[in-house]
Amino acid sequence: METDTPAPRIRILPPALADQIAAGEVVERPASVAKELCENAVDAGARRVDVEIEAGGRRLIRVVDDGCGMTAAEARLALQRHATSKIACADDLWGLATFGFRGEALPSIAAVSRLTLRTKMTGATAGFRLLVEAGLETDAGEVGMAEGTQMEVRDLFFNTPARLKFLKSESTEAANVSEAVLRLALAHPEVHFRLRGNGRVALDLPPHRDMAERVRAALARRGAKVLHEAEGEEGGIKVRAFLASPEEAAPAGRSTFLFVGRRFVRDRALLHALAQGYGELLERGRYPLAALFVDVPGQELDVNVHPQKLEVRFARPQEVYAAVRHVVGRAVARAPWLAVSPIRAYTLPPERVAPSEDERSLPPRPARDRQASFSAALARAPGLGEKPSPLPTVLRDEGLPAAGEPASRGFFGGLEYIGQLRRTYLVCEGPSELVLVDQHAAHERIMFERLRVAHRQRAVVRQRLLFPIPIELDEVAAAAAREAATAEALAELGFEVEAFGPSTMLLRAVPDLLKDVDPKPLLRDVLHRVAEGDSLRRAEENFEHVFATMACHGALRAGDIVAREAAVTLLGQLDAVDLHSHCPHGRPVLLRMSIAEIEQRLGRT
Repeated sequence: METDTPAPRIRILPPALADQIAAGEVVERPASVAKELCENAVDAGARRVDVEIEAGGRRLIRVVDDGCGMTAAEARLALQRHATSKIACADDLWGLATFGFRGEALPSIAAVSRLTLRTKMTGATAGFRLLVEAGLETDAGEVGMAEGTQMEVRDLFFNTPARLKFLKSESTEAANVSEAVLRLALAHPEVHFRLRGNGRVALDLPPHRDMAERVRAALARRGAKVLHEAEGEEGGIKVRAFLASPEEAAPAGRSTFLFVGRRFVRDRALLHALAQGYGELLERGRYPLAALFVDVPGQELDVNVHPQKLEVRFARPQEVYAAVRHVVGRAVARAPWLAVSPIRAYTLPPERVAPSEDERSLPPRPARDRQASFSAALARAPGLGEKPSPLPTVLRDEGLPAAGEPASRGFFGGLEYIGQLRRTYLVCEGPSELVLVDQHAAHERIMFERLRVAHRQRAVVRQRLLFPIPIELDEVAAAAAREAATAEALAELGFEVEAFGPSTMLLRAVPDLLKDVDPKPLLRDVLHRVAEGDSLRRAEENFEHVFATMACHGALRAGDIVAREAAVTLLGQLDAVDLHSHCPHGRPVLLRMSIAEIEQRLGRT
C-alpha cells in the first residue's frame, strides 16, 4: 500500500527572488552602486569618470566613462550572474590587479532598479543600448553616443520597498556616495573624477601628477593643513602613508583611508597598526587623518573575502602590520607639524549671565593651529588690548575660584600639593601615602560634570565669536550638520553653526567653558559623533559621549605647566564631582602609594 509522502520543505528559490537576495550582499545603499559602477569604469581604462545623482541616489545614479566600452554581446553577458572578463581559473584570483572579478555587481544592481546601459567600443560606428527592469530585459538597440560606457540606475529598490526603509536622509546618502567616489579617486590620481548631486558639483578632482598631489588635494577638503609623507619597505611589503597632525584625529575612522593594492579596505588590525605608529601622540580611541597605501606580493594577498570587496586577507599579516608600524613610527618621530604656531581665540562677551565664581572651570589651554591670516586680522582688530601670542609657558589663574574660598575639604582637598612631575602629574602628599594625580584626566572629569549639569539645567552659557570661523567638514559630517535635529542639539550644547557651502560650516558661537579651545577639531569631533548615530537627540547617553569629547578638548594637557594656586584649586574641585577617580573615558585620575610600601622598597622596614 502506497503512503502519501509529505511535500518537501526544501525548495529551489525562483530566479528573481534569488537575484534580489544576492543583491542584498552587494547593493547596500546608493553608495554601493556608485562604487561598483566607478570601479568598472576604472577597470575599463577610463581617464574620466563623471557621476551624477539625484535624491541622494535613490532616484538616479548615472556614471559616464571614456573607457574601452563593450560590444552588444558583451553588454548582455555583463548582466548575467558570474559573468566576468577578469578571471578564467582559480589561480587567477591571486595577484588580481582589477577591482571587479566576481561578476555580481551589474546583475545585482539590475535586480533592484531600472537600469539603462549604453556602451560603445573604441572605433565602433554605433553604440548599443540595453534597458533592464528588475533584472528582466525590456528593450535593446543601437544608439548614437561617444566611445565609452554610460550606466544609468533609476528608482533604486523600487521593487524591494522594505530596503528603502533602511536608507538615511537624502543628504546623508549623497554624502556616502561622495565618500565612495573620493576613496576611489585617492588611489587613482591619473583619473579625473567629477560628482554632481542634484545639479550641483560636489566633488571635482582633475588628473594629478602623482599620488601625493592627489591625496593632498583631496584631504585638504577634510581640513588637513600639513600632510607628512612616509615611505618604506620591509620584507617585500611596501608602505606609503600621508599623515596629518595628531591634533586632527577624530573619534571615528572615517577620515583614515586604508588601501591595499589601490583597493580601499576596512581592516581593524591595519587601522590599529597605523594608530600604533603615532604612539603616545594619539589618544586611545581616536583615529588619525591619514591615507595609507600598502602593497604586498600578489600571491600573498587574498581579495576574495567580502562580497563588496572591502576586506582582504594577508598571508603574512603580522609582518604587514609591523611594516606599517615601523614606517609610520619613523615618520611621526620627526613630527614636522609641531612647528605650527598656536594662536589664541578671541570672543565677544557671553550671551547669558556667566556662572558664579564657584562654577567656573580651570582655564583651558589656548586654541592651537589657527590660520595666520585670521590671527593677523585679530591682532589689528580694535579693542582687543593685546596681540595673539603662542601658547604661554605658564597657565594663568584667571577664571579659577580663589584658593581661600570656603569649601568642604574632601580627600583631594586635604592633600598637600608638592609639585609637578614631567608637566603631567600633580605630586601630592596624603596623611599616609604619596598620590599622583593626572592633571588632564582630573580636569577632564571636572569639565565633563559641569557640561552635563549645565545641559540638564538648560544653563549652557554660549560665547559668541568675534569673527565666525569657517570649518571644512567631510561630506558625511556636513550632511549631519545640516539636519534640523542636529542644529537644535548643537544649540543646546552651546554651538551656533550655519551652512556656508557644500562642505563648509560657519561657527558663530561655542560653549563658554570652551571659549579658549580651538573650535575646529572640537566641532568636527562632535559632528562625527552625530554622524555615527541617527541623531544627537536619540538618547541622553549620546550627549554623554559628546560631553566627554568636549571636556577632553578643553582640559589641561600633558606638558602644560600648572601654577601652585591652580593645582590646589583643581584638587579641591575634584571633591565636588561624581566618579572623580576616573575620567569620562575610563582612565584613572590618580595613583596611590602608601608610605609603608615606600619604606619597604627603600629598606626602612
